[in-house]
Amino acid sequence: MIVSRTPLRISFVGGGTDLPAFYNENDYGCVISSAVDRYVYIAANYRFDGKIRMAYSVNEVVDNIENIQNDRLQTVLKRLNITDSIEIFYISDIPKQLGLGGSSAFTIGVLHALYAYKGQKVFPERLARESCEIEIDELKNPIGKQDQYACAIGGMNYLQFCNDGTVVQKPILIDEDLILKIFDDLIFIYLGQSHDASKILSGVNNNMGTNHKILIQMREITEQLYRELMKKNIDQFVYALKENWLLKKSTSNEISNGHIEELYEKAVRHGALSGKVLGAGGGGFLMMYVPLEKQEYFFQKMEGIKMLKFSIAHEGSQILTVA
Repeated sequence: MIVSRTPLRISFVGGGTDLPAFYNENDYGCVISSAVDRYVYIAANYRFDGKIRMAYSVNEVVDNIENIQNDRLQTVLKRLNITDSIEIFYISDIPKQLGLGGSSAFTIGVLHALYAYKGQKVFPERLARESCEIEIDELKNPIGKQDQYACAIGGMNYLQFCNDGTVVQKPILIDEDLILKIFDDLIFIYLGQSHDASKILSGVNNNMGTNHKILIQMREITEQLYRELMKKNIDQFVYALKENWLLKKSTSNEISNGHIEELYEKAVRHGALSGKVLGAGGGGFLMMYVPLEKQEYFFQKMEGIKMLKFSIAHEGSQILTVA
């Protein structure tokens, strides 16, 4: 049996500039993101009767890969020329469609597990690149590249998406206590609903002409925050989150809604300094920046609302078990 573990991710600033429709026409896009300590697990095992079984939100047992309903699983199996006699199982700490890059973490985890199943070791960059090829080029999902690289590589990074198709990764290698201070001050509020990232991002793509100047501003905020972080100045973080969220909301009327706005304002009244919805928007988690010394009061006032704390995951996708 092979078991892979792939971290989920949070995106701080720049989301949207990783869309091909933007960076292909503007030299590059960029984001700052981090892998977090919540994971997708994929197990792959030999099946003696020649069938293919996949257990995720549904349970599929098929004789032919052409009959597989899950397009990502089907595409990965075809790519690796695995046509029978295998079982694949999926478990996640947090379900997909909640703005944490779960769909890409799933694709990467399956790729990693199946390469290991075939006895091949692959580097994180290859996992990210092939996941992009599968999701964007083959399956035509209207998404960007940030999730694949964040989940495959791990850590906190500045990622630059160039119009020649390459991706430049620059790790944010600052003092550990500064990274932990950022995470200590972040609270993740569950919005009680999932989102349809493809639908939202399709709208952003379709309105790229209108959104162009907005995304340029978001790119500038991302670059400015990266420069400040590399100077060990994390004070810029609050401002960057706030400005990025205001700009992001203006790219689509489906990114925010009355419930999100009401919850955001309530969080600010009780000590939050800024925040944003994770992922494409519309649901999932609302990430709020609340100074640690104010969090006890914050939790009291926000009682009854499900909230989580995450920390950085330094490692990207890994193979945990080969047995």
